[in-house]
Amino acid sequence: MYKLSERLKELRRQNNISQNALAKQMNLTRATVNAWEMGISCPNAQSLVMLSQYFKVSVDFLLGLNNRETIDITQLNEKEKNIVYDLVNYFIDTTNELT
Repeated sequence: MYKLSERLKELRRQNNISQNALAKQMNLTRATVNAWEMGISCPNAQSLVMLSQYFKVSVDFLLGLNNRETIDITQLNEKEKNIVYDLVNYFIDTTNELT
């Protein structure tokens, strides 16, 4: 299971954003973000919510409580949503066939 510090560093690197840039986005210091990534301190509840919104992940995902990744499809119409669901089901079925 991931620790918050590892998950945060991973998300930041995947999104190609520096500690300094993330800190500016959240109105914090780079030292604060660095401390989170080093496991020296943890973000408070408000910061966790801000991080989850920024990276478009759940707080549970940030905390390492689950590995489920999500995407926001609320802007899609029903036909587009059905296409996404069909694709996801296709990949799930394909993965299950391989195991």
